[in-house]
Amino acid sequence: MPGRRTWLRLLAYLVLLLLLLGAAGYLSLSRALERAQVSHLDWQGLGISTQGIQLEQLSLEHPAVILQLHHLQLPWRGFSLAPPFWQQIALARLQLQLPTRSETTPTEAAAPTLHPEQLAKLIGLLPQQLEIATLQIELPCAETRCQLQGDLQLRKQARTATQQLDLQLNLQHQQDQLRWHAQLQGEATSAALQLSLAINQQPQLRLSSRLQHTASGQLWQGELDGELAQGHVLHSWLHQWLPDSDQLAEASAAAQLQASWQLQLPPGPLDLKQLQQASGQLQARANLPAPWPIPNIGLVQGQLGLTAHALHGQWLADSLIADLNLTQIPGELTSDLPVALRPDTLQLTIQPTQMPDNLAEQLRERVLPLQLQLRGQGRSPFNLEGTLALANGLPWGLQVLEGKLTASSPALQLEKVQLGAGQAQLLISAYLDPEQLMLKLEKGTQLSLQRVGNSELQAEQLKLSSSGLQLQGRLTDGTLHDWQLQGPIELSAQLQHAQLRPQRWYWQGPLVASQEQVQLDGTLRNDAALQLKLQLQHSQAKGLNLHAQLAELFLRSGNPLQGSLSAWPALLELNNGRLNADATLNLTSDQQQPTVSATLTGKGLGGIYDRTALEGLDSQMALRLDPRRLELNVSELRLEQANPGIPLGPLQLKGRYNADLHAPDKGQLQLEHAQTALMGGRLRLTAGRWDLAAESLQFPIEVQGLELEQLFILYPTEGLSGTGTLDGNLPLQISSQGVTITQGQLSARAPGGQLQFHSERIRALGRSNPAMQLVTQSLEDFRFTTLSSQVDYNQQGKLALAMRLEGQNPAIEQGRPIHFNINLEEDIPTLLASLQLTDKVSDIIKQRVQQRMLERNAKTAPTEP
Repeated sequence: MPGRRTWLRLLAYLVLLLLLLGAAGYLSLSRALERAQVSHLDWQGLGISTQGIQLEQLSLEHPAVILQLHHLQLPWRGFSLAPPFWQQIALARLQLQLPTRSETTPTEAAAPTLHPEQLAKLIGLLPQQLEIATLQIELPCAETRCQLQGDLQLRKQARTATQQLDLQLNLQHQQDQLRWHAQLQGEATSAALQLSLAINQQPQLRLSSRLQHTASGQLWQGELDGELAQGHVLHSWLHQWLPDSDQLAEASAAAQLQASWQLQLPPGPLDLKQLQQASGQLQARANLPAPWPIPNIGLVQGQLGLTAHALHGQWLADSLIADLNLTQIPGELTSDLPVALRPDTLQLTIQPTQMPDNLAEQLRERVLPLQLQLRGQGRSPFNLEGTLALANGLPWGLQVLEGKLTASSPALQLEKVQLGAGQAQLLISAYLDPEQLMLKLEKGTQLSLQRVGNSELQAEQLKLSSSGLQLQGRLTDGTLHDWQLQGPIELSAQLQHAQLRPQRWYWQGPLVASQEQVQLDGTLRNDAALQLKLQLQHSQAKGLNLHAQLAELFLRSGNPLQGSLSAWPALLELNNGRLNADATLNLTSDQQQPTVSATLTGKGLGGIYDRTALEGLDSQMALRLDPRRLELNVSELRLEQANPGIPLGPLQLKGRYNADLHAPDKGQLQLEHAQTALMGGRLRLTAGRWDLAAESLQFPIEVQGLELEQLFILYPTEGLSGTGTLDGNLPLQISSQGVTITQGQLSARAPGGQLQFHSERIRALGRSNPAMQLVTQSLEDFRFTTLSSQVDYNQQGKLALAMRLEGQNPAIEQGRPIHFNINLEEDIPTLLASLQLTDKVSDIIKQRVQQRMLERNAKTAPTEP
């Protein structure tokens, strides 16, 4: 028998061995904790007894969790050598804290999956009995951190091939208790779940679900039955977990839910992808007698009933009935709409109806007919109703028949465009399937707006209608492409623009639009009888092209241009002849300003400009505007006669004008040909180029062949007549101060001419004044060889003539030479006005002449001292 010394020696060896094992275990545990990213591990009150192991407190910190256990009991009777080692675990309190997402290491979250074999293994790792007297879990929720408080009891029964789990979780929320009871059974080829919820000892929800692995895939069956008499408690508890839940009112106290399903899924773990390929049946019914909050949707009230079947992920309805109201709609659902167009409430009603007659060929013999009505209330109320035909066999499809949408909206601002209050009535027919979309606006479709426009253009009382506008397109994976919109449209509006006279304009014609381009081809007209043929094309590649053609105007019946354009000269009136115009506008995708070209052709135009009558005007002009330049080319202008008091004509002009678009009145004027007939001769402007930006412009006018005989006819003076032909030049100067002529020259063409002045008043003057007797006698038959005059015309309209006459009277002193120096002055505006106040001119010219004379006299009248 060993002695005392031997026992002491063995005890010392045992203590040393325990120390070595402890040190080795500690080092191994430290390395394992470090690899597991456990930053802190601490325990207190470890005790071992014949009953088992007790641990007063255990603390563990990990980036993904902070865990505290209090009064842990592991009895020896539940110990085994296989995981989870202890089959019976009791805890007085468990505290679990999960950090927010920003506090954890960012990882890519994988989609949750479920497989019967994995589920059975997971159940096998749980103890047979787990009791937690106090459960406290803190975890992130919608906007803050939330807590779960209650207790948990878990029981497991393990058989040869079956694992069965019974879990009861009691949660305390304010003064209410939520009792969750789950029974989970897992086998190698199947899993079943029974879940129920009771609130304050009143049953609320019951779920029964079974997933079974088969040779062809997986069969998922289930039933849901709910009688939510304590709905307000459930909502109050869920309130803290739902985002934006403060926008939803409290749930009602009651709701009824029923659902059942039987789905065949492809092989593999149960996940979202598998569900999207399901085949089977679904029945669901809900009754919400008072508003019920649905996350991200709003408050829903009413009834819904649905039966449907699926084929490889494509769901088809077998029956559908709904009477639902939606209020407190979250802003995210309507964020794409302007605030004024967002509905406050929606009401949806769907009822079975009779089979319609005009079904699409693709839906015949396989359709579910429904009567649909959708109403929206708010600042922009609307109502949509019609027959909805749903396919109940593959391929899926739907058709809308006799659809009618009525809506109204208040005034609103869209970026730089202001829209007034509007109303719409759309008569719709539509068809949709996986490959195509068709939408048609039927006859009777109307849209009206009180106002639409921006700072430059305003359209008031706008009305749009269509009887056949149709949208067609192809679908690929739910994406619309190869679409085309075509059909007739009619549009009218009261236009307000700086360049237009206020009146109503009308558009009528077809519209053709696609992904590549937009085309319009129709007629634009207004109340002034102006009519334009317009062709518009727009594409991303070529930009905008607009061609406008003015229907030939017969001005005898009216001038619609004068009644349409505010820039039409107020003093110009055209009342005769024909007028044609053609214009093209181009704007490429890389341009900010368009390029415009236009041609204007007139034939036999006649009318009045200011106090001048115009007759027989033929013209052909071409205008071009690009982003930087303005070009006007007058290839032909011929005026038969212009009569400002003295008839001029025919007048001929040919030239061009170029200017910078930012200064259109300061360009370059080039005249190739400009002349007019006058008193048997002509006035001709020497060809040249003029810069209109200069302060003063000089126009050298050449006078050829003016006949004195016609001058005396146009400007009759008692007893004065004569013959002769005058030539000369008149340097016409135009500035901001007015029109002047300085040192112009006129002279008689050789061999001269004759002047005859027979007047009793002049003879009486000669008899009373011997110095004048020779003059009066000479002028009775004066035959001149020289007639020359200096011509000056000032800004006040005064014409000064310094004349020199050389010649003879054969009856006086045997025809001795006689020389005269005569200075004449004439007020040309007054002279022309007096010539115009005859019975041969129109009343308009007479009125303008009289008005101008009154204004002129008022300016020149002397002021009283």
